[in-house]
Amino acid sequence: MRVGWKASLLAACAGALGAGFALGSAAARGKQDAVVVGVYGVGGILTANGNLWQYMPDDKRWMTIDEAFKRDGRETKVLPLPVAPKDIRFMESWGFLVAHDGKVWHYDLETNAWHNIGTP
Repeated sequence: MRVGWKASLLAACAGALGAGFALGSAAARGKQDAVVVGVYGVGGILTANGNLWQYMPDDKRWMTIDEAFKRDGRETKVLPLPVAPKDIRFMESWGFLVAHDGKVWHYDLETNAWHNIGTP
């Protein structure tokens, strides 16, 4: 069976469009989003540029933490983080971190802001 050139061209365009949509979000992120420097919670990563990404298994895709909250109907400003990624010593969950300088930071969902809460 012979396929005409129009059908071949249409199939090639459809394939390129599909690949563009599949790779579009990855290409838009940049190289520093590909460098994972930490993990938090279940399915969360911290990238070299300071973004917090959450894997959404239902959608089989990554979202920034603010995008994930927006999906659930909440506006947040978790990003940017209060310190650079290289300055984070511990971060077990997305809203609580300890910096190398000993400062303890907490994200308050009521005020949508990071606060240095000191130490005990």
